[in-house]
Amino acid sequence: MSNKPTTGMKRRMFNVIGLFIIIFTGFIVTNLVVISLQKNTDFQELANQQQFSSRTINANRGSVLDINGNILAQSVTVYNVFIDPAMLNKNDADKLELIVSTLSAILVLDEDTIRTRAAKSSQYEILKRKVEKDVADKVTAFIQENDISCIGCDPDTQRSYPQNDMAASVIGFTGFDGHGQYGLEAQYDEYLTGINGRIISAKDALGQQMPYRYEQSFAAQDGNDIVLNIDSALQHYVEKELKKAVSSNMAKNRACAILMNAKTGQVLAMATEPGFDLNNPTVITDSATLEMLSQLEGDEYIQKRAIAWEKQWKNKAITELYNPGSVFKVVTASAALEEKVIDVNTHFYCSGHVTVDGQGFDCWKTQGHGDQNFVQAMTNSCNPAFIEIGQRLGVQKFSEYYSAFGVDSKTGIDLPGEGTSIYHHAEDMTRIDLASSSFGQSHKITPLEMITAYAAVVNGGNLVTPYVVNRIVDSDGNIVKQFEPQIKRQVISEGTSKIMRETLESVVITNGGSNAYIKGYSIGGKSGTSQKIDEYGEAGKQIYVSSYVGFAPADDPEIIMLVMVDEPSAGVYYGSLVAAPVVSAVFEEALPYLGYFKEYTDEELASLNVQVPNVVGSEVAKAEQTLTALELKPEILGDGENVIKQMPESATTIPKGGKIILYTEEATEEQMVTVPNVIKMSLQDANKAITNAGLNFIAAGGAVNSPGAYAISQSNTEQKVPRGSVIEVTFVTNNETG
Repeated sequence: MSNKPTTGMKRRMFNVIGLFIIIFTGFIVTNLVVISLQKNTDFQELANQQQFSSRTINANRGSVLDINGNILAQSVTVYNVFIDPAMLNKNDADKLELIVSTLSAILVLDEDTIRTRAAKSSQYEILKRKVEKDVADKVTAFIQENDISCIGCDPDTQRSYPQNDMAASVIGFTGFDGHGQYGLEAQYDEYLTGINGRIISAKDALGQQMPYRYEQSFAAQDGNDIVLNIDSALQHYVEKELKKAVSSNMAKNRACAILMNAKTGQVLAMATEPGFDLNNPTVITDSATLEMLSQLEGDEYIQKRAIAWEKQWKNKAITELYNPGSVFKVVTASAALEEKVIDVNTHFYCSGHVTVDGQGFDCWKTQGHGDQNFVQAMTNSCNPAFIEIGQRLGVQKFSEYYSAFGVDSKTGIDLPGEGTSIYHHAEDMTRIDLASSSFGQSHKITPLEMITAYAAVVNGGNLVTPYVVNRIVDSDGNIVKQFEPQIKRQVISEGTSKIMRETLESVVITNGGSNAYIKGYSIGGKSGTSQKIDEYGEAGKQIYVSSYVGFAPADDPEIIMLVMVDEPSAGVYYGSLVAAPVVSAVFEEALPYLGYFKEYTDEELASLNVQVPNVVGSEVAKAEQTLTALELKPEILGDGENVIKQMPESATTIPKGGKIILYTEEATEEQMVTVPNVIKMSLQDANKAITNAGLNFIAAGGAVNSPGAYAISQSNTEQKVPRGSVIEVTFVTNNETG
């Protein structure tokens, strides 16, 4: 038998081999199709990674500007200086030493740090982040002069706040990732954040990055700018006076203020004090907190510091709740007038105490106010009267208006972290709850909710949505989004609103609210002093919140301002003493700035102060004649014929009858006197002490014409000043304690 394969065997073998070839060919073709069509993008990307490398160019974040275009926050271009260790010829010791020594001097870096990073196996090592342009220019010049390809400067951005702590809690700041963390920076992060660009660098056949001249850049697209309703000048006035209030009243739990357009809800200024530096937000500014932290260490220190940061960064005006106290009486009164359960002629009797379902409530005036009409009850801030007003309204109607005025819900302001009020719901409210709620004691709301409700009381009855941002614009100045006033609903009629405006103006004009009075302006307002019923101070002492809301002009309100000082501890805690002077001082500067000028009554004109003229260089006789005509009293020092110096200087404001010291000889030595301390003195005693010292006395504060007014602050206390200098003393009255 032959051992040769038969024809059939050969045919079967060829069939098997052919089938294998067909399968193998099909596998190859299939993979070629997959690679060329389905995985083409993936392999292109792998190829690009071998031939190119890319770096990110961070886009500039949009700026934050006030209504007048002043920059409050901006991104500035800085540079990251880097080294590519893979491109560095480590065998060229001289070139390495040149790089190390030169960059160490330019970047102010330790030489060993540069050597360590140059020895890495990566292709991109940051030597120094966020250097200024002048430093980057020196690095670039060094690169070009020495034909160095392993060093480069990448553009980056850094957030800057030119006004430092101005409106800090409103603006907020950015985190390490460049995104907003608090305030407007967080709220409008989507608009402010731009689109990053890229730098594409070519690599040679060995995978080494080629010199920077082979790079291609794709520019970043900057973010949009946001323009605020906030006016830097008004913000400055508010912060300046709020700082004084915190300091002089030793506020233990900060203070806040809101200045708003009463008709539109535009927030013109908003402040929390103490604030913080937006360029260094982790630096704690409160001295008491710093003292507490200095005594801690380890995990406890880290935990308490984090709590302190959170408190410092929070916007007190919108995030924290408080008992509004008597300020809230305007809401109760408006509701009762609108429902016609009372009118301006309704009388109330106050014996100093009232009982509701077995629960007693005291008036601040223990002997009572006796018989009083509605306006008097508001002026007296009489709790028993407002308890009666609340009972006349009833639980259901009170609750309906509570909701209508928006104090049961967030206002909808365009800022993050708005707090939610705590209050008695109608279905759970008792007559006792109604009694305490009617004068603002048993519910907690945000200061923003209070001022928004108050605005509705005086602006004709419209509840508006407060808003901070005016518009959003792109880098070319085109408007991306415009914000307009939003009226949620009309809560009370114009007639009721008019009665409330007139009533609250009367509160300011009469003794009760005169700490907010400004000669020549019509101001309306109401103070509040609330007890913290769920908190106590040292040794179980009662602690308080002092507040005031004022508006102007009283007959047609344009601006409205709330001030809240939390836990004043300097001995005085009434809202009329602590918060009202802040409103008065801000309005004194803000109203002329906004174009509202004083209109005096005949009585006010008779007591106006005088602006001192410039008589330097004039003959003595002529100078005397000029000053006497203005009802000022000149005193001549020296025997010269002409005035060579005067005190006070020209343009200084002093009262009629003030003394002007005129120096007529060079040899005449300027006379110096010590300013007496007149704090807590009456107006008459303070005037006498200062004028007897040879100084000019000027009284400030809304209470200067009120019985019982006394000095709470003065300029140049117990310092040596030139004779004839002006000493300004601020007076308040404690007649209103609601």
